[in-house]
Amino acid sequence: VEFGPRIKAVAVSAGGESGDPASPHFADQALLYTQGKLREVFFYPEDVARHTQRTYRPGQ
Repeated sequence: VEFGPRIKAVAVSAGGESGDPASPHFADQALLYTQGKLREVFFYPEDVARHTQRTYRPGQ
């Protein structure tokens, strides 16, 4: 994590972003993990919005 005017961070999830084996995100970070590479963490709402594939709003 880098603190400054805008926070910057990198991370990796060893098993991927999903626990569902049918999801394309089940093991999408495994290769990064084995290579010791990290991905950007989206902290600000506008950054998250640019990288969102779909949203879920229960009850709507």
